[in-house]
Amino acid sequence: MPLTDLIRYFNVADTGGESSLYLDGKRAAAWHGGLHLGSLFQPIVDLRHERVVGHQARLVARRQDGTAVSAEAAYAACETAESVVHFDRLCRTLHALNFLAQQQQAGGYLQLAVHPRHLLAVQNQHGLVYEAILKRCGLAAQDIVLQIDAALADGHGRLDEALANYRQRGYRLALAGQGANWPEASALALAPDIVQLPRLPADRQRLPGASLIELTGVDSGQIYEQARAAGIDLAQGALSGSPQPDCRPTHDRGRVAYNSASLSGVRHENRQ
Repeated sequence: MPLTDLIRYFNVADTGGESSLYLDGKRAAAWHGGLHLGSLFQPIVDLRHERVVGHQARLVARRQDGTAVSAEAAYAACETAESVVHFDRLCRTLHALNFLAQQQQAGGYLQLAVHPRHLLAVQNQHGLVYEAILKRCGLAAQDIVLQIDAALADGHGRLDEALANYRQRGYRLALAGQGANWPEASALALAPDIVQLPRLPADRQRLPGASLIELTGVDSGQIYEQARAAGIDLAQGALSGSPQPDCRPTHDRGRVAYNSASLSGVRHENRQ
C-alpha cells in the first residue's frame, strides 16, 4: 500500500484525534501536542563481518518555531498512562512507515525502544496492537527488535509477562543495560536476543542462549577495535554514521537481507 494511503488509513483509525500523520517529502511525519515528529535511523553494524544489519530508530521532535525538543521531554509531556501508550505507538508507527518507505534500498531489522511507562501501563496482550500496525505496513514482528530497559526487570514482575507476549508474537528483544554493568541476573534470565551496553564491559560473562552483545557509542576507530577484540557482536555509533532520515543498505549484492538467518546475519549455531 502506498505511503499516502497508509497515512490516510492510520489517521482515520485514530478516533481520538490527538495526533495526525502527514507526508513530508518522501517520508512520513506526525503532529502531536504542538510538536512535529520525525524519524532518524542509526546504523547497527555486525562487527564480525563489518556490515550494516539493522537500524535503531530515533525520534526527532520540534516545536512549531523549529526549536528542538528531546525525546525524553516529549514523553514527559504525556501526563497519563493512556496518553503515553498512544504517543509511544504513534512514534513506533511513524518509524515503521519511514522504514517501510525505503525497503527497496534498505532492509535488515528495525530496532525500537518501548517506553517503560508504556510497558507498565499495558495490562496484557503486549505487542498485539503494534503487530496489527506492522501488518498493515507490510512488515512482520520478525522484522522488529523491541528494546526494553533492563532496570524494569528489578521489581516489576509484569516484565516477564510482557516479554513472553512479545516473543509469542515473533518480536525479537534487546535488553538495554546501564553503564558498563551487565543487567541483573533476573533480567538476563529472560534470555534476550541482544544485551545492549553503552560502554565496554570489564569482562564478557556467559550469556543465556544465543544472546548477542551490542555496544553503543562506538565513535572512534580505537573503540571499534577494542570492541572487536572484546568479542562484541553488534555496534552503533558515529563511526558507522550519525542518525539520518535514510537507512543504510543492508542487503548483499544478491539482494539477500542480512537478517534472513539471524540478527547478525549469521546462524547462531555457527557462533564461536
